[in-house]
Amino acid sequence: MSNNDKPPPRFKELYKQQQPANRDVRHRRLVHEAQLRRLQREQVFMDKRLRYRLPQESETESEYEFTPSDTKHIINGLKSTRHDERVDTLKNLITKLEQPSEELRRFVLEGSCMELLTKFFSTADADEKLHSLWCLTNIAANEGRLAEKVLPAAPYLLSLVTSDNVELQNQAAWALGNLAAEGEKTRETLHANGVLKPLVDLLGSATDEAILQTACFAVSNMARKPNSYFDELFDLKLPQLAAKQLTVFKEHQNCVTELAWVFAYLAASSSEKQVDEILATGAVDTLLQSAVEYVKADAPGAPLIPVIRTLGNIAAGTDAQTSSLVGTNGFVGLLVRCIESTSSRAVEKEALWALSCVTASGKADVDAVVDAGVVPDLVRIIEKQNFDIKKEAAFSLLNIAIIGGRAADLPNERLIAEFVEFIKSQDEELVRMGVQYVAIAFEQLPDPKGPDLLRTVVGGIDALENLIAVTTDDDTRSLLSVLIDQYYGEDAMSED
Repeated sequence: MSNNDKPPPRFKELYKQQQPANRDVRHRRLVHEAQLRRLQREQVFMDKRLRYRLPQESETESEYEFTPSDTKHIINGLKSTRHDERVDTLKNLITKLEQPSEELRRFVLEGSCMELLTKFFSTADADEKLHSLWCLTNIAANEGRLAEKVLPAAPYLLSLVTSDNVELQNQAAWALGNLAAEGEKTRETLHANGVLKPLVDLLGSATDEAILQTACFAVSNMARKPNSYFDELFDLKLPQLAAKQLTVFKEHQNCVTELAWVFAYLAASSSEKQVDEILATGAVDTLLQSAVEYVKADAPGAPLIPVIRTLGNIAAGTDAQTSSLVGTNGFVGLLVRCIESTSSRAVEKEALWALSCVTASGKADVDAVVDAGVVPDLVRIIEKQNFDIKKEAAFSLLNIAIIGGRAADLPNERLIAEFVEFIKSQDEELVRMGVQYVAIAFEQLPDPKGPDLLRTVVGGIDALENLIAVTTDDDTRSLLSVLIDQYYGEDAMSED
């Protein structure tokens, strides 16, 4: 696909224009904010996801002294003529490499560490080979310069991914997954080495739970944007292969979680056509039912995160895709259950993101979530939670008012004071949301309910007047001017 043929970025207009002449000021700003919000969320979402591996009998030391004499001891152990001493040294090094000291970093970056480890590639001893791969896996999980030291070993790691030795296959895929998390440059180098197809094939053919989970981990990190080869994942039929494995391993929660991460990364960056391809696999239904059962069992929230992210990313697609999701049995109920639960802040935040995408779709979708009883929990969040969670709930409440036209159905007497606090905050996005809520109240509630509502808040009009004196945003200033005039009854909001 050429640059000219690429689909436009997919994001929701969180506040859709209903009467162009009346809402131009807000609309221009809010479409831009919707873009920024999605990009910022994707940046957080794309943060490095790593896996360390330690010997089962070892205990990781968070702090330890590692001196030049320890380096010499490691070197001597790796060069030892005794098999047991070499293996014990490798096991010790595996543990130290999870949180390497400065001396150990120097040994990896400037010393003979990589040379000594890679010499085990040619050994006939599978135990030594496996433990040397463990070391590379933990090095690859460290920051850029250390991780890049493993890149020259990519061709060898790739050869092991297609080998018959399950342990070596698993460990090699694990190391490649950690490398893929490092960044765009590393992913492109791995792609140039031809890792994509073997990893996707491994995911599609795995019959062992551990192999499947590791293959999913590696593939999901390769699917992270930015990259130049994203469309190849669809050419290789990754959504179909992952959906097939989801059906096979649907009773194995760890496998479902890792497969959900694959779909989460695919859905985060896909085009409209690619989202349709994901939906056509039936994987969303399987993931949704798994999440519903998980919530019913009051299980810990972490496995829900990639499922809710997948659903949220699909809901951020076209209105038709969002409506299809809303019409799927159990979807709306799952979001409401995750939002009303206070056991996992992370799950609550993910569900609020998904809800904001749903409420940005159309009136029928807004009605579906409102009728499911989500408003009381959104109000609770606005009143009780920290500002980052409040902001997520506020997006949905504003969408319910604008797109659903249901401002009169909201408990505005409770909400007005909270949105005035938004206006007083130092967060520009919160400030604009507060102003937008006041504008909605003035616009949708029967006269003179909007201005009267603001009068119930001590310092309410002062917040608007103080803001108009300091804001440098022309759109916000224009809207504030209209609201203040209407508050004092000097001018009605113009339809011109």
